[in-house]
Amino acid sequence: MRSCPNALELLKIAEQTLITEVASDMSRRQRYTAALVASAIGIARRELARGICAWADELYTLRALYHADPTEEPESSLRELHRRLASDLRAGVYDENAKKRTAALGLLCQNVLARLKEDNPRYDKLTTADTSTENTVS
Repeated sequence: MRSCPNALELLKIAEQTLITEVASDMSRRQRYTAALVASAIGIARRELARGICAWADELYTLRALYHADPTEEPESSLRELHRRLASDLRAGVYDENAKKRTAALGLLCQNVLARLKEDNPRYDKLTTADTSTENTVS
């Protein structure tokens, strides 16, 4: 049985306390440093909350792309598949085959979007606002 609050809740409490209580009594330079630390805590908290994958179907998609064993331990499997994908990208494996290139690009785009959401929780709101502005301007 785990204690309450759990690790993710503790990180959220630390992040909020740093921003709302500690930083207010600091110089401008120290507040900036505190904001950087709070941001790093927030990113780590969101990353831990998601688990080993940046997005829900990441491991499934990589396993399908490489016909990998679905019974293999997820964390080591994901690490190995990431290495294999990076190696294949560097070697140009996806350059010529349009179907493989589309699959690899889709996977990379999903990964980038997931990381943006982890790094900046307001990302969805920002992109929605940008899209609505584009639609009005057009």
